Amino acid sequence: MLRIATFNLENLFTRPAAMNQPADSAGRQAIDDHAELNGIISQDVYSQAGKDRLVELSQRYKFHALSPPKNAFVKLQKIRGKLFANPQNGPLSVAANGRDDWTGWFELRRDDIRWKATYNTGRVIQETNPDILIVVEVESRPVLKVFCEQVLDAEFQLVYPHVMVIDGNDERGIDVGILSKYPIVEIRSHVDDRGPSGGTIFSRDCPEFDIQLPGGRRLVVVPNHFKSKRNGDDQASQARRQAQADRAHEICLAALGRSDLVVLGGDLNDTPSSPPLASLFTDGFADVSAHPAYPVQRPGTFGTGLKSQKIDYLILSGQLQSRLLDVGIERRGSYHPNLWQPFDTVKKSADDASDHHLLWADFNL
Repeated sequence: MLRIATFNLENLFTRPAAMNQPADSAGRQAIDDHAELNGIISQDVYSQAGKDRLVELSQRYKFHALSPPKNAFVKLQKIRGKLFANPQNGPLSVAANGRDDWTGWFELRRDDIRWKATYNTGRVIQETNPDILIVVEVESRPVLKVFCEQVLDAEFQLVYPHVMVIDGNDERGIDVGILSKYPIVEIRSHVDDRGPSGGTIFSRDCPEFDIQLPGGRRLVVVPNHFKSKRNGDDQASQARRQAQADRAHEICLAALGRSDLVVLGGDLNDTPSSPPLASLFTDGFADVSAHPAYPVQRPGTFGTGLKSQKIDYLILSGQLQSRLLDVGIERRGSYHPNLWQPFDTVKKSADDASDHHLLWADFNL
């Protein structure tokens, strides 16, 4: 038997502080401002409108100051040259005229994640013990290796010899990767795939991991994390998710040329019946939620498990579906005691392993 799972870890040791705020708070604004700031400074020549906006946002976050406030969500990292001119007598202004005049960038302040939350993340994984685990929102491969060694192995005696994360397009350190008990024999990245407009398709990446199973069969695992609805779900967001779904499905179809065992998994940030995800369930592919053992009362994989919160997936090729034995959702790492009994180490929401629940499936392989 082989168990495959997917889990949005929501980072392991550090996480952008702005992403830990309520949905309608200043944290959401900071994420937008961070993206806008890095867009402005990437220009070869800075327009006056761009300079005015830099000044305006610096008045909000004070990153031009000699000692910026430690609690600011957005920070300026300056390596060489000068971005701002801040004379003693006179208004703040932008000294640089373009990208070549200085070296630096803007980043989101990161806060440490509580040890109990990290421990409970490990406990969720240990309790389900997947052979192959798709991980979403992980900082980097070195961080994931430390988690494997210092949490999964040291605390739970659970070992994953094969660990891989490819840095993607998201500057916040929320990438996708894989833990495997079996060798990863081939890796393909789609971080540079571009759509008709010339922009990158995937918010992070859509890597392909070919895994050598006992007996010589090959399994192709395709993790992903589609465009979120955090900043709203306007037409542009839906179109981005649809482009990601369409391209991911093309990648899975091509992978069938290497193996008839293909699984696309991760946090796709939309419900199964949503138009943007429709292409994923064509050409013989289906989610594990189609199996009779899948929970009916609370089918969601996020929050309280409502139907509208079904956003994590294991989408299988036809041959993999024919070998599906069982499926389940591990919720005990999330504190909702009126709905289910959490682990005894999850005593309040701050102890949550994640807002997401681990989705697992067993196969006759």
